[in-house]
Amino acid sequence: MKVVAIAHRSDKHQAEDFAPHLEAESAYAMKLFADEKVRELYSRSDGNGAVLVLEADSVEDAEEMLNGLPLVKLGLLSIEVYGVKPYRGFVANVS
Repeated sequence: MKVVAIAHRSDKHQAEDFAPHLEAESAYAMKLFADEKVRELYSRSDGNGAVLVLEADSVEDAEEMLNGLPLVKLGLLSIEVYGVKPYRGFVANVS
């Protein structure tokens, strides 16, 4: 199933709180990408997190994967996870 996740940086922490953990965060994200779990990964243009598109068996499976991110474990990042499906208008307009 396709899942979209929106990551939000904690507003209770400063940039220097994140810095020591960014290498581990990147390594974990790249492992998910190499394992074909993360299909797309974007930094938010407002600098306050990221947007990910994942392949997972369920929303709960995606949440479990993302809870392994170092910044999530440390409470520096929170994540909203949504299952998605094709827009119904695409199906209705196919002849």
